[in-house]
Amino acid sequence: MINERLCTKRALVVLDDVSTCEQLNSLCGSRNGIGPGSIIIITTRDVRVLLGVDFIYEAEVLNLHESLELFNWHAFREVSPTDDFLILSRYVVSYCGGLPLALEVLGSYLFKRTKEEWQSVLSKLEKIPNDKIHEKLKISFDGLNDRMEKDIFLDVCCFFIGKDRAYVTEILNGCGLHADIGITVLIERSLIKVEKNNKLGMHDLLREMGREIVRESSPDEPEKRSRLWFHDDVVDVLTDHTVRISLHRVLISIYL
Repeated sequence: MINERLCTKRALVVLDDVSTCEQLNSLCGSRNGIGPGSIIIITTRDVRVLLGVDFIYEAEVLNLHESLELFNWHAFREVSPTDDFLILSRYVVSYCGGLPLALEVLGSYLFKRTKEEWQSVLSKLEKIPNDKIHEKLKISFDGLNDRMEKDIFLDVCCFFIGKDRAYVTEILNGCGLHADIGITVLIERSLIKVEKNNKLGMHDLLREMGREIVRESSPDEPEKRSRLWFHDDVVDVLTDHTVRISLHRVLISIYL
């Protein structure tokens, strides 16, 4: 499509949110099909879409100064908050972890709200993530190819942050989840990352998104959820002999 229009022209082409190699090929085919000196910029959640490109830039989260500036423009429509909201602003920015999406959504949501309402929002966020942020982040989860990849992601969210990759792979392989390829796919999709000493990690808001998916399956009856990660929930469910437990991963949370 693009090649036909730009085969003789020098152009800057931006392809945003490309999800598959097939989608990329249908849009621009061979990169040699556009005019000399042209540049194609591709944004994607899946690093495999970028196989064969000249350069890959991985976007970093914002630093504290950048986060405060972006949040303040949305929450106050100015660079700095009033003294009354200074500490609260830093709490919200800390929660967002440098993620522009979260800073913009929460900043806009808190605009023109009272100090008491800010405190209420922060208290609520400790238990339930913001729905707009949740739905945006969940797009990446929904884009996973199969149930096993989704199960591995949810298990990492609930039990394996900070655990050794080889150790986690061994456990999940024992559950029949083919974790060698599954974890690799999640890394390629930027849903998890391998940190120093081969430990698994992810952004805090991605972890919250995964845990909220589990919680949403049965908000008021923990025994009907597929996973439990809070010690008190595990104890309550296992000591209540009157309930029928439907957990798939309860033992993991006990022995980790």
